[in-house]
Amino acid sequence: MASGVVSTLVSGLLPLLGAGLGASATLLVQRSSAREAKLRFRAESRLAHREELKSALLDYFETTQRLQGELDVRERGGAPDDLKRLIESVWLAEKRLEIICSDALRDRVIAHARGLHDAVRDPVAHPDWWAHCQSLQRDMLSQAKAELTRGHDW
Repeated sequence: MASGVVSTLVSGLLPLLGAGLGASATLLVQRSSAREAKLRFRAESRLAHREELKSALLDYFETTQRLQGELDVRERGGAPDDLKRLIESVWLAEKRLEIICSDALRDRVIAHARGLHDAVRDPVAHPDWWAHCQSLQRDMLSQAKAELTRGHDW
């Protein structure tokens, strides 16, 4: 009679044990999948932010290059195109960057844009605009490179 009870218990517990192991395995797989999806999402988000930052930086550089070209014309005694319109374009490109970049890069972008603005507004105080803006541009580029390469293993 004791063996009948044991066999009944074993035959009743084995399916429960199997169901428990199956449920545990399912939970582990789901947890692992969720963790992998979270890591993939973070990586994709970082890459998307990097691309957005790179696009905003290139837009800023293109805009400031047009302004710098006109400052060169003025420095050589020519009549530059509408500097007010160009400095407003620099301001817009600067604001686009400020929205998405770090505080360190934002400070350098603001300093560079302010340097260009000063050169446009006061040519007497800044006859050599490049000397006035060169270190500001170098600092900004250095910080931009640091941010674009941060967190990557290439």
